[in-house]
Amino acid sequence: MRELLPNNGAGGVLTRDADTASPHAGAAAIRCPACGGANAPDAVFCANAECGKALGPFAYVREELEQRARWHERLADRVAAFIGRPQFFLAHSVWFALWLGVNTGALALVSRFDAYPYNLLALALSVEAIFLTGFILISQGRQTAHAEKRGELDYEVNVKTYREISEVQALLRDLRERLDEKEAGGGQQAAGSRTQVGGKQ
Repeated sequence: MRELLPNNGAGGVLTRDADTASPHAGAAAIRCPACGGANAPDAVFCANAECGKALGPFAYVREELEQRARWHERLADRVAAFIGRPQFFLAHSVWFALWLGVNTGALALVSRFDAYPYNLLALALSVEAIFLTGFILISQGRQTAHAEKRGELDYEVNVKTYREISEVQALLRDLRERLDEKEAGGGQQAAGSRTQVGGKQ
């Protein structure tokens, strides 16, 4: 990666390698687990504007669950995501309108195949409801596992932070005690020196 620098003498620009000027020049680039993009060794968030995932030496819950997910779990997530979109209701509205139009004779596209009270339509909707319910339950189970994993990770981070803060506080107390002892020893030496000077006089 090159950085542009102003060249006042020639009125142009100079280039230099930003990696050589960075204190992290010898460190390896951080690979984003979400989009796979390369980032600077000291990056906190992914440089990809569409990603923006936080980077660091900790577990990535979503990526871990995605790697362990089986095919039916991925399918359930996609179906559950589609159900919550307006396209789902639009598709069903078009489906019902065509079904009723054909079977009431309003649309002469094909011959009637499901007369009133539309038992075939009710059967199709019942089967669809069964599958949709199963997909939603599977997706909710994955979301629960995701939340539990995130909670466990948050707890581990909090415990680690607490321990590090306790260590820092202990080091500060030790440093303060040493400074107090040094200041006390220095005061005693200064008092002794003044006593000796007074005795000589």
